Amino acid sequence: MLRGKGEIDADREGEFEWRDLIAGLASLLRRDAPFATGARLDATVQSIQRLRAVDHLRTALQLGTSDTQPICANVARLQSKLQWRQNPNYAGAAFLDGYAYCELVGPHGHLRHRDIALGLLLLGPHVTYPEHAHSAAEIYAVAAGHAEWLQGDRIWRQRAPGDVICHVSMEPHAMRTADEPLLAAYLWQDHLADGARLVRASHP
Repeated sequence: MLRGKGEIDADREGEFEWRDLIAGLASLLRRDAPFATGARLDATVQSIQRLRAVDHLRTALQLGTSDTQPICANVARLQSKLQWRQNPNYAGAAFLDGYAYCELVGPHGHLRHRDIALGLLLLGPHVTYPEHAHSAAEIYAVAAGHAEWLQGDRIWRQRAPGDVICHVSMEPHAMRTADEPLLAAYLWQDHLADGARLVRASHP
């Protein structure tokens, strides 16, 4: 069945929206956008389950700064198509009700890429992401909301939109929110098959 010009134009517009979002997140992370040769856009990837944490997305998208608000606007335009997930290694209803992530670029992302994982982390208010570690080195950049980060020096530090946080391989780290939800971009560039695991209870 032949497709009409309107359908083709809509597909192209949709692809531009995905690529604009990914380019904005890469810039926030201070990295080049991962549009490598062979990367394939799959805009059909959509949520297959409803996660309670996603209820906080609308509020989070209002908490960007002038620098990050364009990214928040791009997320808002595509929010109905985002596939939110949870790490199967994690447990605990209080945490899981306020935690979700979305892989935009990667082996399972909207833009398929075997060597990079780039996506979004969403935490609801008053949620502690327990101390965890993974083989992949990781870069985070806060898009909206404020949260505290704990890294190897064991000091909780407040992070704001635009801040970039780097974790070396197997560095224990944790995050916690107060009254605001958090939306952050993340980037992995190695060990994509080795998921994160909780390591121990975080310091109060």
